[in-house]
Amino acid sequence: MNTTRPNLFFEHLSSGVGVGFPVPKDWLPITSFPLLIIVGMTGVGKSTITKALAEEGLDFTLLPNRRVLTERVIIAPMLKMQEKLVQPYCRIKRLTYTRIYREHFPGGMGHILASLHINPQEVNSMLVFDSLRGENEVRYAAKALKNAKFVMLTAPNMVRLERLLKRHDSFDRIAYQELDNSRQIFPEALTNFASLGVPEASAYFTLKEEQEILELVGKQVVTGVELREKLKIFVEESQNYDSVSTEQILEAMDTSDRSLIIDTIASPQESAKTIISQLRKSVNIKTNK
Repeated sequence: MNTTRPNLFFEHLSSGVGVGFPVPKDWLPITSFPLLIIVGMTGVGKSTITKALAEEGLDFTLLPNRRVLTERVIIAPMLKMQEKLVQPYCRIKRLTYTRIYREHFPGGMGHILASLHINPQEVNSMLVFDSLRGENEVRYAAKALKNAKFVMLTAPNMVRLERLLKRHDSFDRIAYQELDNSRQIFPEALTNFASLGVPEASAYFTLKEEQEILELVGKQVVTGVELREKLKIFVEESQNYDSVSTEQILEAMDTSDRSLIIDTIASPQESAKTIISQLRKSVNIKTNK
């Protein structure tokens, strides 16, 4: 599949933010602006922290997020070039398309983010992007966006899965063909993830955690199908983006004030205050407090 064609037109993605060529007069590359990049997997609390940053008074412009850029810059062009492809109303299929994009642009979403241009007449505050994932994206962005600051949000796998189960986001849909026999009737007693149809999920949880998760079905907190879908999303994303190597890249950055790693088990407000305090050390930011 040919995905190497550059954007031959300039597309406005949101107010004052666009991508492609030719760039409108007086628009500037994203490198001209202070930028905070949030790094993290599903369920680490990115949206909650972003909201907390605003509540704590940080003046910023939120860039089109990962979902939007994937839809507009990766998937839409692929659909135009390959008529046989269909709109992927499935998180697993979306991951397939982003993998194809990375085959041509190893920086993945980092490559897209570095390609954005900004209209300074409409945007005059710090930029915040939600989010990058994986070693390749962070490595590319760190090199291409020299002035960018990174905040990696982490959470234990158990917490991430619990948040994924609770959020009831239609974005988390999975097409049935991505789940073998997903309409099956599960055994009355689910003894392990294999009995649920997702044996690979055992690699991410302890035996005790596995039993606690399976008990959610018996307690009717979630259905077997719901749990299976969320576990499948969790596994597919974890296999696509290695959070351990990503964290190592951030820890190895040449300046201590360029990256910050936060466990989101802490209060969102405390996390936001920590981020703002770090930014004040190296960036001329504006706050409302």
